Amino acid sequence: MLSLLVRAAAACFLLTSIAVAAGDAQKVGNVDISQWRGFNLLEKFTLNQNAPYKEDDFKWIAELGFNFVRLPTDYRCYVEKDDWLKFKEPVLKEIDDAIALGEKYKIHVCLNLHRAPGFCINPPEEKTNLWKDEDALNAYIAHWVMFAKRYKHVPPERLSFNLLNEPTRNTQEQYLKVFCRTIEAIQKEDPKRLIMVDGNNVGGRPTPEFLKYQNVIQATRGYHPGTVSHYKASWAKGSDKWPEPVWPPGVRVPGHLYAPTSDPAKKGFASALVLRGNFKAGTEFALKILQVSAKAKLAAKAGGSVVAEKVYDPKADPNEWKAVKPDQWTYHEPVADLEFKVVLPAAAKEVSIENTEGDWLTFSQLSIQPPGGRRQSCGTDLAWGLKQTARDVAADGAVVPPPGTVPEQTLINYLKPWLEISAQGAPVFVGEWGCYNKTPHAVALAWMKSWLEQWKKARLGWALWNFRGSFGILDSGRSDVPYEDWHGHKLDRDMLKLLQEYQKY
Repeated sequence: MLSLLVRAAAACFLLTSIAVAAGDAQKVGNVDISQWRGFNLLEKFTLNQNAPYKEDDFKWIAELGFNFVRLPTDYRCYVEKDDWLKFKEPVLKEIDDAIALGEKYKIHVCLNLHRAPGFCINPPEEKTNLWKDEDALNAYIAHWVMFAKRYKHVPPERLSFNLLNEPTRNTQEQYLKVFCRTIEAIQKEDPKRLIMVDGNNVGGRPTPEFLKYQNVIQATRGYHPGTVSHYKASWAKGSDKWPEPVWPPGVRVPGHLYAPTSDPAKKGFASALVLRGNFKAGTEFALKILQVSAKAKLAAKAGGSVVAEKVYDPKADPNEWKAVKPDQWTYHEPVADLEFKVVLPAAAKEVSIENTEGDWLTFSQLSIQPPGGRRQSCGTDLAWGLKQTARDVAADGAVVPPPGTVPEQTLINYLKPWLEISAQGAPVFVGEWGCYNKTPHAVALAWMKSWLEQWKKARLGWALWNFRGSFGILDSGRSDVPYEDWHGHKLDRDMLKLLQEYQKY
């Protein structure tokens, strides 16, 4: 009996040690980043709104129990026009003031380049390319070396550097070249400075190569799924055609159909949507088409035969499509509602739909209607790179959830690589998250709570985008919120209460 007790105690100690070790990944030097909670402040987010930071923001954020602000910055705010390396001292002094306000109100300040020489995820596109042009990279590194020297006296407990907002449109080799060189240049000046690097592919992918560095934090995002967080956002092209979001989301299927390709960025993505069930003759399947890259050819098969086929080609049918160019790539949206329909000519046990030619196509909804029955619909997960899988379908046409899935499965799947890198010792932080003001308020709060629960389990800190504005707790412009008048602003008290529930863990 004593032996059993000893072994049980040893096992308990081992489990506790593992948990502590995993938690320790969030401690960087003397800073436990799992306790960071706060907001992005946007005074220098773009050149057009370049303004001094507001002391009231720091004061109120602290009074409400938060301890972190991120300052997304457009480099054009603090350099002379057409001269990357001529810095404007009066504007830099305004950043100095923000860091001093952080010290005054015991708030950690994270300085971020939202637009850097050679890159910004938002338009307008930079004239040079940070990933390819050596001049742009040298200027970018010079900016961070300047900040490292300027703020060397500020302790890491009060200031961190977030190198670049949401890097994308690069190769992994280019990404590593830019950030490894930058990390090393900063650490040469100030080895103890906390450095945060956003994951590649818009903050979606962590990087094991950074594990070799001390004091480097990897940053993810909390906007997944975008169909909830960016519903009807003007800068998210096509979002005005998304179905009104709900949460919990119910059953969803991947919303991309990729054609076979040799493109390394999409190689291996091609897969068929396979539906299994006892389908009667006359059963109708429909995909609501959302976007097509350049061309796609959909083919549906049942019983080994093609039962429906259609080519979507904006070049061949220009009147049916409109071009959208959010950045350097162009895709196309249908001018009117468009569905790919399949009606079974005979009973079948399995139906597959695949993209056999062209590039990628997205759909926002899958519908199945048995003969004489009601049409059953499910939404889609539009995350890039998700492969289709086989799905079971009930007799009434409803798609059955895969075994073991939960309503928050899409969040769990998104977070999985970040938990894996954290288990390897990488500190992880959620640099931006939130829900745009067109998503119904009740849906937004339910979705936010689901994310907060995931981060609580993982001990991840976070910063909402933003404090004041369309994602924030103040002056968000939502039409379905009973606002409270607060210091002359409109306070979303329900959202504030939700965030305050997760201020400590």
